Amino acid sequence: MKRSVLIFLAVITFGVSFAQSVKEEVFADVNKMCSNHLRYQIPNEKYTVAPKGYKPVYISHYGRHGSRYHWGNSDYQYFYDLFKKAEQAGVLTDLGKSVAERMYRLYADAYLRAGDLTQTGRLQHAGIAERMVKNFPEVFDGKAVIDVSVSTSQRCIMSMDAFCSQLKAMCPDLQITAESSKRLMYFICNDSWDTVANYLSNPKWKDGYDDFHSKHVKPERMMKALFSDSLYVLENIDAVGFMRKLHEIHGTMQGIDDLDFDFADVFTQEELYGCWLVQNAWWYGAYGACPMTNSRGAKFAKNLLKHILDEADKALSGDGANATLRFGHDTGLLPLASLMQLEGCNSKITDLEKLSESWCDFKIIPMAGNLQMIFYKSKKSNDVLVKVLLNEREVDLPISSDIAPYYNWNDVEQFYRNVILED
Repeated sequence: MKRSVLIFLAVITFGVSFAQSVKEEVFADVNKMCSNHLRYQIPNEKYTVAPKGYKPVYISHYGRHGSRYHWGNSDYQYFYDLFKKAEQAGVLTDLGKSVAERMYRLYADAYLRAGDLTQTGRLQHAGIAERMVKNFPEVFDGKAVIDVSVSTSQRCIMSMDAFCSQLKAMCPDLQITAESSKRLMYFICNDSWDTVANYLSNPKWKDGYDDFHSKHVKPERMMKALFSDSLYVLENIDAVGFMRKLHEIHGTMQGIDDLDFDFADVFTQEELYGCWLVQNAWWYGAYGACPMTNSRGAKFAKNLLKHILDEADKALSGDGANATLRFGHDTGLLPLASLMQLEGCNSKITDLEKLSESWCDFKIIPMAGNLQMIFYKSKKSNDVLVKVLLNEREVDLPISSDIAPYYNWNDVEQFYRNVILED
């Protein structure tokens, strides 16, 4: 009885400490509260040694593009026009004037560059490629064949270029074939915004999310800090929309190369935290394994997962590439991680207040986020082993293995083939 009580108390204590550590983690690094805009963080990972005799023979990869400018020109224009109008009306506080000047500088720098990859984004992918070669050199030996599929988005093409240029610099004899085409999009990124909007409008999700949003996004203090006339704000500014847009704009600043400012001083840490909680919940409902949306977003990745399985079978039979590289988007990577039920990506939460305790978007889809499947063979065994890296960190699969993070490929493939067949 005493042992059972102690175990119960340990579980409760672990749950509380984990919840506290997530908030402590993001308060210690406020960039993490910028959700999917987090600049890629180089892992300090010591990989588990493969079972004796096993060597890497094939890599299957999916990578999100690197850091970019904010995706919408309309939001840059929105802030430019808003602050110009407020400036002319004489309603800006000293902080408001400072933010206005920064917005004007950002507007000029970002003109016609919305969504473009930055040099920071290029370096992220070059670094991932460099570490891939150093960690798994056997895969890139000699005239190894590298097959590359890329989204039609310019930032994805530029990310691929940085990645493959680094591979070629380190392994000049590589045979790299790359394609970027609309015909690849059915697996590179198969989401449909109309479909997402439809299931996010379902009351089962929407009512809870709207309440959660109202509780955590509080723009009143910010409005008073920026604007001296509350009536002007009431008549001219959607305060909630302003705060959410500014949170996104601020998040992208960590990946922009030539500007030496951001907008962190406009927020309190609690305000940043509230915006992150809401954004985190949105990603979960839209593309995660959320039971309130019937895990609908994860199902966008079925074609991608099938492509991964099919290409792996070709490679392992000797009829494919040594590495298959894919470059796409957060809306490709997050559904894939959710569908594969990776560690940290498969939480089934209905209480959004508890979501961040076990599911954090920045751990799955930072800028340049990536998933790597490393396949191993041994001359002394017919078994093929595989391990999965999410953002270059080993993760567990929902499959039994006494040598995890290494798994028998036959078990993994059968599990995921069945997942694809599920409704």
